[in-house]
Formats: sequence, structure tokens, C-alpha cells
Amino acid sequence: MDSPFYRTELNGERVGVEFAEIHALRKDILLYFDDNLEEDISVLMPDGQYQLAYWQYLSVSFEQEWAESVRYQKLVEEGCLALLNGIAMELLDQPITCLRPEWPGVSVSQLLAYLHQYRPSSPRLATGKGHLVRTYLFIESLSPQEVDADGMLTRFNLVLGGEWFKQEIVRAYFHWQSSH
Repeated sequence: MDSPFYRTELNGERVGVEFAEIHALRKDILLYFDDNLEEDISVLMPDGQYQLAYWQYLSVSFEQEWAESVRYQKLVEEGCLALLNGIAMELLDQPITCLRPEWPGVSVSQLLAYLHQYRPSSPRLATGKGHLVRTYLFIESLSPQEVDADGMLTRFNLVLGGEWFKQEIVRAYFHWQSSH
């Protein structure tokens, strides 16, 4: 592996992550944070803007520590969690027209597989993982009983997880940045 960063596939294989990938992730994460600083449910995720496989980068790590490796790993792990929450909010915070909503090119079961494999780097992020697993399991098992005649959710509270991500990931990032 030429890159100091890697991610772990579902089969356990380590795949090198190039700096260009880290920087593309960073660009999307920071845009998402900036656009959604005050949002907990109605997140802004314009069509075509967020196209990377964020779920694959939850496991990003590095072989050898250097000046920015810890900072990049923290940003990618937390940012990808936040983006996965944004994807879930995007799937659920609109009239539901089919009972199997999915993000373009990936099934909810595939997202769940990566979430189940993910080993959070802290108890705080384990809480975030719990919110995401709960939300994606709900999406995967969505039934007509969970939506009203207009296609809006009736039996699932998006606010709890959305508020957690707003406070513990997005706002925490800006607080951390201002203190360093």
C-alpha cells in the first residue's frame, strides 16, 4: 500500500486510500457541515452533490502517524457518520413514495452491512452508530403502517438522532476548530 491511509472492506481486505480521496471526502464533509450547521432533520443535500461511498470510509485509518493523519482520520470518520445521517434524513424527511427508499447506487442493506462492520473510535461515536443502525433498520423494514396518506412518517422520530448529529458532530467540529 503506497498511501498511509486505508479502509477496510466488508471481507476484511485493507484498501489503500489516496490523498485525493481524503481531500474529496474533506470537501464534501466541510460543505455538508457548513450547509447544515443549524439543521437537525431538514438537511440540505442537493441532488448530485454528494456522490462518494461515504459508508466505505467509516473504517478509515492509517499505518503510520504523521502531522495530519489523526486530524484527517477524525474528520473522515465523524464526517462520514454525519453524511450517513444526512442520507437517512433525506430518505425519510420527504413524502415516501415507495417502501424501499434507497440512495442512488446503494441499497439500505449494503449501508447497514458497513455500519455493522464499523468499529467507532470512541463511545461518543458509538452513540452515533447506534442512531444510524436504528434509523437504517427502520428504513429497511418500512411498511405502510409507518406513513400517512400523504406519504409522511407517523411512527418514527427523526429528531432524536438528527439533534444528536447536529450537536455532537457538526457543531462539535466547529467548536473543535475554533479551539485549535
